[in-house]
Amino acid sequence: MDFILALDDEELQLTIFAVFKRLELDPFSLGSMSKKIEGVKNLFELRIKSKNKNVRIFYCFKKNRVIILLHGFVKKSQKIPLKELKLAIVRKEEVENE
Repeated sequence: MDFILALDDEELQLTIFAVFKRLELDPFSLGSMSKKIEGVKNLFELRIKSKNKNVRIFYCFKKNRVIILLHGFVKKSQKIPLKELKLAIVRKEEVENE
């Protein structure tokens, strides 16, 4: 949540919260806005674009379709930075081991 509130674009913040609502209601309705991370079980990426920024938010599922938001960042390159991916994987493993 802090990541989203720290963004200096109110329209982008509102878009992110609207995507979260869609994710909550029907996680399979997001089309290209949601992508499974290849090679990592139960790790997904929300892809949200604005005029100036590309935001990525990693998430996973727990039992009973509970969605856990793991990590968000502003994407600046074509590939997912390894540092960001590793952090999401560590957080996912923490959630799964609770």
